[in-house]
Amino acid sequence: MSKIDREKVHIAVLTGGVFSSYVAYNTIQKYGKENCKLFFINTFSDSINDPYYVSNTSFIEQVADYIGLPLTTIEDFEAEKEVIADWCNDQIESASVLSYQVEVKLKNLLFEVEALRNKENLEPVLYFGNPSPEMKENKAICLESVDGKLGNALEIKEFFEQSPFEMIETSFPLMNKSDFDGNIKKIVQDEWGLELPRSERVRVHVAMFSGGAGSAYVAYHMVQAHGKENCKLFFTNTLWEDEDNIRFMDEVCEYIGIERIEKVAGKTPEEVFYDYKFLGNARLAKCSEELKVRQTLIFLEDLRLEEKLEPILYFGIAPHEKHRRDDSHIRRKNNIVAENSPDMNIRKAAGLRSFYEHFPIEPIETRFPLIETLREDLDAKGIIQYEWGIKLPRMYTAALEKAENENDPTAKKLVENGILGFSHANCGGRCVRGGLQHYATLYAIWPDQYKEQEEMEERFREYFEKDVSILKRNGGAYSLKQFREDMENEGIDKYLFRPDDTIPCVCSFS
Repeated sequence: MSKIDREKVHIAVLTGGVFSSYVAYNTIQKYGKENCKLFFINTFSDSINDPYYVSNTSFIEQVADYIGLPLTTIEDFEAEKEVIADWCNDQIESASVLSYQVEVKLKNLLFEVEALRNKENLEPVLYFGNPSPEMKENKAICLESVDGKLGNALEIKEFFEQSPFEMIETSFPLMNKSDFDGNIKKIVQDEWGLELPRSERVRVHVAMFSGGAGSAYVAYHMVQAHGKENCKLFFTNTLWEDEDNIRFMDEVCEYIGIERIEKVAGKTPEEVFYDYKFLGNARLAKCSEELKVRQTLIFLEDLRLEEKLEPILYFGIAPHEKHRRDDSHIRRKNNIVAENSPDMNIRKAAGLRSFYEHFPIEPIETRFPLIETLREDLDAKGIIQYEWGIKLPRMYTAALEKAENENDPTAKKLVENGILGFSHANCGGRCVRGGLQHYATLYAIWPDQYKEQEEMEERFREYFEKDVSILKRNGGAYSLKQFREDMENEGIDKYLFRPDDTIPCVCSFS
């Protein structure tokens, strides 16, 4: 049967975004449900576990329900690939400018369309949602649209014209701007009552910002890459922060040209310990979960619900050892944050990525520029001090300042051994994830802060009548009081230069 003799069937090709959804709706309105079909090819990702794949699939299923037609999801037809093997291997692969991923999906669509001809004697007309260049330039209409990833109209048209079967008619209604009516995203949200898929929401880039040099540099890098209007600096205050961190953040914000957003849970880490009847330690820090992570999740969900934005989180984690000689640098160049990396900071990044993919209401994308995209030997502290002209938080240089200002012999030893201060600038040195070296350094540099932490621990032990502690030794509790007495009796040098086998909590990377 020839093309002329077959009855036309109008096929709206949904690809995961609002453009193809809008075209599908208008196609059904024009030709009627009885003459139309909905086909879906998810062009965003090949992985069914990808958060964007899941979000777009859910959105398209809701679109099909709204339109009132069944949805055919185009899968991979392994058995039929040999039918056009020569065409796949030679003609298209050498001539097509489409990406391999899109090409495979279009080939699968081709199999399904040809089946309509052979089995149902229908002549297909394919409708795609590719927007005109003018529409794509209007960010209020489309920002990083999934439909745009399918390829331009000419490429798709050529693909179906080069088919080894009969030529298939293709239509691109949105390429004619006179067919476009209003803001498509607004129509989908306000008239259809559907939430946009993640890929179609306007992105907002959020730097987890604090008194750390790494997070400060990442915030700067993020704003340079995406513009002030698309970025936010987010700070969760534990109420234990060193006052000089606030000074540092104020100066960094002024340099970058964007204000920070500060969230305070209204509790100190000590109050969190009492709430949970659990003293934070190197293994588990409820203070970080409650004061940092929980507040961050609330903020991110508010961005989604109240401002209709899709957040992308940026962390200031850097490779743990700058000159490590293993294959972790190869993984970083491939933008992979591997859980089995020998680099503890990269493993921490993998844990954060996993957390934000699985525990929020919807997965949240995380980025680690100091690991994934920037040069490996980046000296963030040096850049901030000597290029930006901003003094680092005193926690990074506390030993150096004490050696110079007070001529303190222990501080001098620390400096001679390359320890200028604390390894991170969070919680005023009182981080419960710190180990013996961390607290020995705190006692040597800021004995008053050590005393505050020791008294806090003793209050908790007495109140709950439990032999618990921040530090551990030989598998058991090792109180800060006992540790101080041991340092005074045995000498503090024994503990100052033995690296801890722990790394700080997520607070130190925000």
